[in-house]
Amino acid sequence: MMNTTTRVRKVSINAATNYFRFFFTMVVSFWLIPFIIKNLGAEAYGLWNLSFSIIGFFSLLDFGFGLGVVKWTGETSATGEIEYRNHMLSTIFFVYLAIAVVGMFFLSIFAVFYPTLFSIDTAIAPEAIAVLIILGIRSLAIQIPLSLFKGALFGEQEIHLTNIIQILGTLLYAVTVWFALSAGKGIVWLASMNCLAFLIENIAYVYFAYKNVKGLRISIRLVRKQDFSEAMGFSFYSFLTTIAGLVLFQTDAIIIQLFFGLELVGLYAVAIKVTEYAFLLTKQLVNVLTPLISELKAKQEHDTIRYLLLDLSKYIMATGFLIAGSVYVFGGDLLVLWVGEIYAEVTIPLLLLITSFVVSVPELVASNVLTMTGYHRFSAISAGLSTGLNILFSLLLIKPFGLTGIAMGTLISSSVVSGIVIPAKAARSYEFPYHRYISRVYLPASLPTILLVAIGYLMKFFFSVDSLWDMMFMAIPGIVVYLLVFWIFFTDPAIKENIKKKLVHPARR
Repeated sequence: MMNTTTRVRKVSINAATNYFRFFFTMVVSFWLIPFIIKNLGAEAYGLWNLSFSIIGFFSLLDFGFGLGVVKWTGETSATGEIEYRNHMLSTIFFVYLAIAVVGMFFLSIFAVFYPTLFSIDTAIAPEAIAVLIILGIRSLAIQIPLSLFKGALFGEQEIHLTNIIQILGTLLYAVTVWFALSAGKGIVWLASMNCLAFLIENIAYVYFAYKNVKGLRISIRLVRKQDFSEAMGFSFYSFLTTIAGLVLFQTDAIIIQLFFGLELVGLYAVAIKVTEYAFLLTKQLVNVLTPLISELKAKQEHDTIRYLLLDLSKYIMATGFLIAGSVYVFGGDLLVLWVGEIYAEVTIPLLLLITSFVVSVPELVASNVLTMTGYHRFSAISAGLSTGLNILFSLLLIKPFGLTGIAMGTLISSSVVSGIVIPAKAARSYEFPYHRYISRVYLPASLPTILLVAIGYLMKFFFSVDSLWDMMFMAIPGIVVYLLVFWIFFTDPAIKENIKKKLVHPARR
């Protein structure tokens, strides 16, 4: 078992490498997206994003077992029940293999009708089918079974190791894509390079899982029927919960293709990508908490869980508002300077999507806590509600408002479910009033945003934004003021004192 000092150190290292991995991946993607668009064209980039959206739904065949792997491995760190964990993980692994085979079978059938179902031009239909199959191999044949080993490392809180592996995998993908597209290769090569890099990355997870997870053993002899029933009891609801995330980023592309076509899919995909960066940046610390919450639940440390729900959520929310406020000011400039003038068309959808993101930030922690502490059924029901609202309002609003209507549908579902329903349930479960989310999480993080936005527009009034560097330098004053105001007025005194001690005496433990 870890003492408090060891726990804090491990969480800190995992969080730091999470952020480093995120920024590395973001920089690579920031460079790759315009490079891919330039070499393939907007229509091919639209096909690329549509194919990933389709594959996203096939990847649901994971059925939520992945979170179960993290849960059972994390709890074992506290209880020491290694044999129980090995039975559970072995059962899941061989279920994964069966799912991968069945999934590839149905994907192959679906691929035949893919161009017809989504009105893809006959000239690029063969490429569309090939890309879908290759990405299917990546997400079904490779990711589903081998994700178990990444989950085991994650549950063991060896998250820093998974981050290092993912960084190297991203670098390999970027280099191979650059060589392929520079040599005049097309979208099929792009998919192939993505698949190859992902295979190598997952082989590394397998190797290090056996090396670092104590007593890990995967064998068909350890598969038990009762373990499958137990796994399904937790994972079925976890599976439903993941649908909400898919709806936010995947369903929109499919609806747009059905109504408008690939070019607008490509336009909207850039707005989604910016929002996804914001979401992933904010989620880096939350991801580290998943195995920790399992450990806290096993030890019945409810006060610590309450701290995560309120105090930690405030600081995560501050990160969200820093990003959202900057996008409110510079979102249109970012789209034009990053990928081109035509993408200014999705400025309003981007602002709505970034608002949807920031409204749902407290839900990131609350949903994680509920899912890992026995309220996974409620999380699943909430995910279903979010899915229904998102699809309903997107379909109702796309005709009168176009791409803006799609973004409005996402904002409505996030406001209701992520902003109210899930945090309110967490508040009731851990015995504090919901309005405390407003007073201790939303307000402290949102109030300095007013200054950030005002200073940003003031900078734009006096100076022109002619490059991405201009934009970044002009955003700095508002960000600095935000941080100062948040530090002075909204940071807890105990945390201030602790940080000051670390800065004054960095060598002192």
